[in-house]
Amino acid sequence: MEEEKKSIHGVERVFSEHVFILSEWGYKRVSIHDIVYLEAQQSYCYIHLSQNNGKKIVSIPMCEVLEDLNPLLFVRIHRSYAINIEHVTLFAGNMIRMDNGIELNIGREYRYNVEEAFVLIGSRKRVKKSSSCYS
Repeated sequence: MEEEKKSIHGVERVFSEHVFILSEWGYKRVSIHDIVYLEAQQSYCYIHLSQNNGKKIVSIPMCEVLEDLNPLLFVRIHRSYAINIEHVTLFAGNMIRMDNGIELNIGREYRYNVEEAFVLIGSRKRVKKSSSCYS
């Protein structure tokens, strides 16, 4: 079984490469890499999947779904959305475009989370580190 260990707030947690999502016939195994983004709708969460897998709905809040997903891959960008950073094709201003063409708004409170999730080369807000570039 593929698993990834991460230390979060000093506590070591194991995140699996797969989750089982309740469907009409039982629990279906889904790779976390196939999850494009999560969408909160009151006490439900839509799990949008890549390719033709569509979306699954679960009757638990998005914040509880996020607890079981690797926080290095899944970043909350809005009160109603969390994204899998592997599926992002564009980050511009307050918008993110996913590889399925969906554009999602970034909430003001979540902008820092988004900026921290990516390596931004050429960013005007970069912090200069001591580098051997100019030596």
